[in-house]
This record gives sequence, C-alpha cells and structure tokens, in this order.
Amino acid sequence: MKPEHIQIRRQNIEEDAGRIETAAGYLIKPPGDSQDTRSTIPANEKGRAAYDSSQEGIFNLGNLLDQEAENIRGLNAAFEKFDEMMGQLAAWHGQ
Repeated sequence: MKPEHIQIRRQNIEEDAGRIETAAGYLIKPPGDSQDTRSTIPANEKGRAAYDSSQEGIFNLGNLLDQEAENIRGLNAAFEKFDEMMGQLAAWHGQ
C-alpha cells in the first residue's frame, strides 16, 4: 500500500490568516466618547451604556480574531514539523 502524501499549502494558510486579520481590523473601538452632552434624560444614559458595552464586545471580538490568525499560523508550523518527523521516522524504518 502506497502511503498518501499530505500537501500543506502555506500560501493558502497565510491568505486565510491574513483575511482574518483584515476582518479584525474593522472591529476596533472608535476613538472619542459616545456621550451626548445636550441630552439629560435617563434613557440617554442607558443608551450610552449599551453603546459602550457593544463597542467593548466588538473590540474584544477583533482581539480574538487576531489570536485565531496566530493560532492558524502556529498550527501550520506545528503540522509541518510533525510531518517532517514522520517522514524521518518512515525513512528510518525503510518505508
């Protein structure tokens, strides 16, 4: 039985990680303050709190996407190393 070869497409992996990082770049906190200084009604305060909370969530999602892009790259490097070790083991056993 002929061993199957797994092909690692580094360019595809890097492109995927880059797309994730690009998406994360859109998920940033806008600069400045969300406060409306002209209005004093209680609903405005709740609206500001909800807005600030949602912006924090978006910012955190962007950070998580950046981490996932790095995880993809790290997994690729680990798999390449594993594949190389398996190739050496197969050669050592004469296969």
